[in-house]
Amino acid sequence: MAGFSIGTAIAEAFGLIGRRPLAVFAWGLLMVAPIFGALGLMFPAMGEIFANMPDPDAGTAGDSAFSEGMVAQMMQFQMASLLANLGQYVGLAIVYTAIFRAVLRPTERSFFSLRVGMDELRVAVAGLAIGIGVYIVMIFAVLLCVALGFGLWAQGEAVALWTCGIVGLAMFVALLWGLARVSLIAPASVLYRDFAFAEGWKLAAGKGWPLLGMLLLLYLMVVVIYVVVIIIVAVAAGGGIAATGSAWEGAGHDGNPFGGMSAWMAVNWPWLVVGGLVLSWVYGAFMTLMVAPFASACRQLAESSEPLPAVDNASPEPAV
Repeated sequence: MAGFSIGTAIAEAFGLIGRRPLAVFAWGLLMVAPIFGALGLMFPAMGEIFANMPDPDAGTAGDSAFSEGMVAQMMQFQMASLLANLGQYVGLAIVYTAIFRAVLRPTERSFFSLRVGMDELRVAVAGLAIGIGVYIVMIFAVLLCVALGFGLWAQGEAVALWTCGIVGLAMFVALLWGLARVSLIAPASVLYRDFAFAEGWKLAAGKGWPLLGMLLLLYLMVVVIYVVVIIIVAVAAGGGIAATGSAWEGAGHDGNPFGGMSAWMAVNWPWLVVGGLVLSWVYGAFMTLMVAPFASACRQLAESSEPLPAVDNASPEPAV
């Protein structure tokens, strides 16, 4: 039975990060930019909401002023949150597809492997279908655990809790296995240029546990790297506070934490820009490390089972 090499898949992710650092930065920036944009809208809105909160001693008049001042700001806050979520999902589909394309079709010419086309639509549909499936399974798991808990409560509290815990853990492992089992559908959709639900499912047939092992190994690697990054950021932030102490002290703006944060961001925007650029590359590297191995596994399994589909555009892509 054809297989794939976990070591080769992970090494290809690190190789992609090393070969194309600018593309990694662009992928991360596309994901981080909507977050910063939403925060830029949310902090002023939350500051206004906080400022318009009624005084407990003001009575009915305070409640009226609160309701009049709150409606527009709450709508702005909700709109910013909605736009951030929508922008992140669209960006996620574009970036995932770009990483898949960089691994599966590296000779194609494009700007950082980024495009907006049918490949992105296919990946978005596959991701949405998988997300809905996961959501349904999670609801079923919760309902089953609740039913077991009620049914076994008469046998004793300990019996009910232990049974629910064991069943919940088993379902969590089964959910992870299911995610690993469908993890090749999105990259297969880019590889075959089609909605490759059947092809991705067949490629992962018999490879659920190796794919789950690779998924857990990648999560462990990301957690270790994340801890190291947090330590570095904490040290850098301490140095920044020591260097710009007077500017950082302005966060307490008339007792309004959100207004103070807006004032602090206005004063320290150069540091925020630098931090955002660094965060973009780190985020892009994390995404590449989590996504590229599955594209590599998809290609390895496809090569061992049947010839790959021809690539229409074989122009060399700039190494960016």
